[in-house]
Amino acid sequence: EPYTIDLRSQKMSLWSNLLFWANVINLSVIVFGEILYLGVAYSDGKFIDAVTVLSYIGFVIVGMSKMFFIWWKKTDLSNLVKELEHIYPNGKAEEEVYRLDSYLRSCSRTSITYALLYSVLIWTFNLFSIMQFLVYEKWLKIRVVGLTLPYLMYFPWNWHENWTYYVLLFCQNFAGHTSASGQISTDLLLCAVATQVVMHFDYLARVVENQVLDGDWSENSRFLTKTVRYHQRILRLMDVLNDIFGIPLLLNFMVSTFVICFVGFQMTVGVPPDIMIKYRRALVFFIARPQRTTYLKATIFMNITRATMTDLLQVSYKFFALLRTMY
Repeated sequence: EPYTIDLRSQKMSLWSNLLFWANVINLSVIVFGEILYLGVAYSDGKFIDAVTVLSYIGFVIVGMSKMFFIWWKKTDLSNLVKELEHIYPNGKAEEEVYRLDSYLRSCSRTSITYALLYSVLIWTFNLFSIMQFLVYEKWLKIRVVGLTLPYLMYFPWNWHENWTYYVLLFCQNFAGHTSASGQISTDLLLCAVATQVVMHFDYLARVVENQVLDGDWSENSRFLTKTVRYHQRILRLMDVLNDIFGIPLLLNFMVSTFVICFVGFQMTVGVPPDIMIKYRRALVFFIARPQRTTYLKATIFMNITRATMTDLLQVSYKFFALLRTMY
């Protein structure tokens, strides 16, 4: 429940909070076991196992950090959503002027594709071990697989061949699902809000471009004042957006660098964004500000662009090469 709305019932809100914290506690226990396993694997010289569990831990760090910052910034996010609702196109006529359908289709297409692919990815990984057991050992009977868990973690007891295996399998599967859901839901929220901000920027650009100056400087000044206020409103929304999502985006880039590296390493070693003069002066100031591009920012450290993604992959490759050399 990332933001509050007046229509949501108190009972539903309570149920959402209970479900959320139950999943977070379960995820925390699982990642604690993975951290313990990392220490054991490192001390025993199991380099590949240590790298494998580091990718799991990195995945959880990204998911939990996104959930935590959305929960922490809930008040700011609620105010942001209310502001977006206040300036949202009202009625069919305004929706056509804003070209709402086009942005809605684009956002929906991106959201559905992303969520679907991510969900298929995490559940394919979660269920891979049990499917191997059922297909190869129980159905085809071509080799002995044994009961295994999807994630490496430390256990103080022997879970093989007893009922605790099924409890651990359930807990690990939903821990992976919780981490993935934290990332998916936060990214979809960011996509929806960013799409609306872009829609308002594009609408403002068309309004300014299509405005015809008729020599009535009083009227033109009113138009400019209204336009500047609208522009400032969008810029404030962008500042709030970056304040809410900046740190999660930064952590996402930082941790993803290592996760990509670790996964790449495992694969290679075989591990299965007034009057005329005063009017002209005001117009100059209005024109000047939009010359500075507005970005989605991972705090003050980086802007979210294609170039940033390229840099991330380059850094990942450098760490990957270092790991290969160490191995």
